[in-house]
Amino acid sequence: MVHNSTRAAFQHLPPKSIRIEGAATIKGRSRGRSIGIPTINVNPSCAPKGLLYGIYACFIVIAGKRYQGAMHFGPRPAFRDTLTLEVHVLDASIDQAPISVDLVLVSRIRDVLDFLSVRALKEAIAEDIRMTRAMLKRYEKDSENTDS
Repeated sequence: MVHNSTRAAFQHLPPKSIRIEGAATIKGRSRGRSIGIPTINVNPSCAPKGLLYGIYACFIVIAGKRYQGAMHFGPRPAFRDTLTLEVHVLDASIDQAPISVDLVLVSRIRDVLDFLSVRALKEAIAEDIRMTRAMLKRYEKDSENTDS
């Protein structure tokens, strides 16, 4: 089930977030794990219609516990691969993928890009993670200010 407050949220996300609840996980190809950036793969059909391909700062809820995540939605041109929706969970090691997850998309970071090498891809992902941390920190601070 998808919840969003306005149609414009799909284009620029803030100030409203997009929630995807009960998203089914699927087995991936372990490419993220092979380059040191493991992901939880989610069935791409769980993405709301109209969601732009890209990299997103998000929260992922696994068995009631919330984690920060960097999410990729779209094709993986660096691997000449099909459409995926996958989340790298920050600051946690998830040994076994859950059956389902909840996602809260907070901000779109960038478009899906192609890379000439795995090294260039990893450098871009490192920057995505840095930006994810900053965006989620700001989102939580803003949420605290509106709750008071």
